Amino acid sequence: KPFEPFIPPHVQIIAANNTLYISTASGLYAIDAATGAEKWVYATEFPLGHSPTIYDGVAYVGGLDNKIHAIDANSGIGLWTFSGGGGFETNPLIVGDTLYAGSRDGKMYAITIAGANTGQLDWSYTTGGPILYSAAYNDGVIYFASNDSFAYALNATSGALVWKSAKLPGAGFYSYWPVVYEDKVIFSGSNAYSTAISWPGSGQMAKLELQDLYVSQSVPPGSTIGAVST
Repeated sequence: KPFEPFIPPHVQIIAANNTLYISTASGLYAIDAATGAEKWVYATEFPLGHSPTIYDGVAYVGGLDNKIHAIDANSGIGLWTFSGGGGFETNPLIVGDTLYAGSRDGKMYAITIAGANTGQLDWSYTTGGPILYSAAYNDGVIYFASNDSFAYALNATSGALVWKSAKLPGAGFYSYWPVVYEDKVIFSGSNAYSTAISWPGSGQMAKLELQDLYVSQSVPPGSTIGAVST
């Protein structure tokens, strides 16, 4: 099914209620899973930052308009919005009556989604860089990484710091989520070097195993690696 608006490459199609929910640069689309027919569109002025979370009949999604949008998952009618200090490029995590979402302003936000304080801030925690890496939950604690190159564990109820990792290598944390397995939390990071070189005039990309050169043989990133014959 063709879409006119751009769909960011890290956006995943979310299936629920016999419907496919797709975040785009123009808003959230709801598509009939059986026929591909468009059910509704929730239009936004700025692009959505990541996939929505569907919970209890509501679609929750963050955008580059600095807002978390709560949308009726059946009708596409907007229910409420929460405004943060930066764009949201993370997939909302929902535990009980609380939504957790990291923002480009470096804050992890906890937002109440039920009761008298629906749509209101419960707490926020400030890190030293943009948060583009979604959170995971286990046993009362949320885990995420910030682009200050630290991983964080916060008390899900209060937002208090449980622990903060040593500074982690690489070029940051983008798009994905931690995986909690037994007593460990696994983070996927980005390498601080290119993994492909374009040979002059070839128009092709040649994959190189650079880890051994950069680490084992102490060749710094950006250095010339041998001579290229034409």
